[in-house]
Amino acid sequence: MLSNCGIAQDTTFQIVEKKAMQIKGLAKSAEKTGNPYIALEYYKELVALKPEKDRYLLKLANLYMYTRNYVEAAKCFKQIIEKGGDDKSAKYPDAIFFLAVMQKQTGNYEDAKANLLKFKNVAKRASSPGISVLFKAELAGCDLAISYRDSSENAVVEHLPESVNNPHIDFSPIPLTQTKIVFGSLREDQEKYYYRDSIDSMELPMRKFYVAEKVDNVWEYKGEWKGPFNSADEDVANGTFSLDSSRFYFARCAEDWKNKVNCKIYFSEKNGTEWAEPMLMGKEVNLPGFTSSHPTVGRDSETKQEVIYFMSDRPGGKGGSDIWYTEFDDENNKLVKPSNAGDKINSPGAEMTPYYNVKTKTLYYSSNGKPNFGGLDIFKAVGERDKFEPSINMGIPINSKEDDLDFILYPNSKGGYFVSNREGGQSLYNSTCCDDIYEFMYNDVIELNYCGNIIDKETLNCVDTKTKLKIYIVDEDGKFLSQETDVLDCKFNVKLYPGFNYLIQTITGGYLNGKVKVSTLNLQKSDSICEDIIVEKIPTGRVVLKNIYYDFDSPDLTDIAMNSIDTTLLVLLQDNPDIIVLIASHTDSKGDDAYNIRLSQKRAESVVQYLIKKGIKIERLQAKGYGETIPIAANTNEDGSDSPEGRQRNRRTEFKILGKLDQELFYDDGFDDLDKKE
Repeated sequence: MLSNCGIAQDTTFQIVEKKAMQIKGLAKSAEKTGNPYIALEYYKELVALKPEKDRYLLKLANLYMYTRNYVEAAKCFKQIIEKGGDDKSAKYPDAIFFLAVMQKQTGNYEDAKANLLKFKNVAKRASSPGISVLFKAELAGCDLAISYRDSSENAVVEHLPESVNNPHIDFSPIPLTQTKIVFGSLREDQEKYYYRDSIDSMELPMRKFYVAEKVDNVWEYKGEWKGPFNSADEDVANGTFSLDSSRFYFARCAEDWKNKVNCKIYFSEKNGTEWAEPMLMGKEVNLPGFTSSHPTVGRDSETKQEVIYFMSDRPGGKGGSDIWYTEFDDENNKLVKPSNAGDKINSPGAEMTPYYNVKTKTLYYSSNGKPNFGGLDIFKAVGERDKFEPSINMGIPINSKEDDLDFILYPNSKGGYFVSNREGGQSLYNSTCCDDIYEFMYNDVIELNYCGNIIDKETLNCVDTKTKLKIYIVDEDGKFLSQETDVLDCKFNVKLYPGFNYLIQTITGGYLNGKVKVSTLNLQKSDSICEDIIVEKIPTGRVVLKNIYYDFDSPDLTDIAMNSIDTTLLVLLQDNPDIIVLIASHTDSKGDDAYNIRLSQKRAESVVQYLIKKGIKIERLQAKGYGETIPIAANTNEDGSDSPEGRQRNRRTEFKILGKLDQELFYDDGFDDLDKKE
């Protein structure tokens, strides 16, 4: 979705003297063909000619609201309400709601709140879709804005200069480096009207990608972004790179036969230093007849697959437009059917411009369906896919009483960019008509380093084997992979972020995974957290599982046995998701050999099946029954009498770590060779 502010007014535009019915026809035609600024001029004339016609004033109010002229829209809505008194207020309840919304967007929060409470009494008569549902969010937004009036600002915001921002819309900043951005823009240096009956013979200006760079702390415009992305007959916008920067996703937008603007997501692969011709993503993402735009890339914590979040107005959402996600299905070589990001993200309003920060597992996006300062506000939520913590409003000065969207961070996360139509930007038609790019720097950046050594538990020496360090963010929904890095010389030093519970995990060849928990929830200043991570070599012998009992002549696990597995072997397998284990079951010498082999095999398999139910993958588990062939104690005493103690020791279940999934060879082939050595 692109900004509402399109190609605006030509100073030579005039309405030739016509009758009211002729002007009305021209106004409706302009509306249908997507020319809101032309329609607005015609309705202004109609209101002047026919002031008694409330419907013309209502149309004018809606067009002012659509073109984001909040002051004039508020005046019109107020006139509609005042002209008819209380009876008229009840006749047009929508006008009361939209007056309040416009008052919010001009910063008049007390009057906005009063009108919202007035609207509550007539909300059942509202005709505009969804506004009765949005009432609570708008009311809460008034209280939020009032509570922020005396609060300190946590960032410094600067409007990018005229070398970047121009009078038309500028949007979708994408950092290439710390001082270089790609951005979308409509680079027109004058105001123009374009009439539908002449469009076919004209070359219309298109929104394209451009480049700007900060040189000696001064922004310089560098022209169009080189590559196959821009189009002569479609608007382009809203791009993002894949996690390894080898793929670029972006949207192209054009009007359909109904004059509705629909966007589709494309991608381009990088071949060396060149970008390939963009390809349209499949129908799973680009549902025919609906918009898909604003792609951003995350990563699934378990599969490590790229997760593509995007905005769409497709059916099945919570409101006007929602945030959805999809990922690539390797097995079937296609994208999976998109899923909705859920109620923690989406609302009955509109959600758009998602940006996902992989390192903090945080989704930033804009919404007008949650408590806001006015219009679209920027929110953030920690999580992934459809599992997110409740969204948090980013507050002042990132948000304002106007629309705020297209949030994105620098590579170093100390600041970033966003887009807003707030007052003070470049504008054509009114002071809040058009979007500009803003840069911000956080005032107090907390920098946290986590450092230490990987230490062998037995020798207390540094582990010189290559180690992979995985850093997870942990919350009530589970753990989410934030970042991973290689440790080559035992020492590590990684960046953490304030406000999270972390699980740090090590993966080292020949060692069980190490793990430590680190919390940065209450850290208020920059600091280094240094501690060693102790790791233990993978045991080469067998480990007897205690309290693994079965009923007589039965392979079924008892409750005591399941509890024992939960607190021992299951924990080991969960902490070390790449190891393969052999589950071995044994009997005493009662019964014949064949029967004991069968019974012990079934008992080993019952442990495997129990672990599978607990979420352990079958390829990590092997089961083998040894019957009475490998006793660890005598079944009888020296005098030939029965030895209950010895038989109990022999009726055991044990496990042995065979190796890891990514290794071609196991450490050995099981229990047999080891026991032969004994």
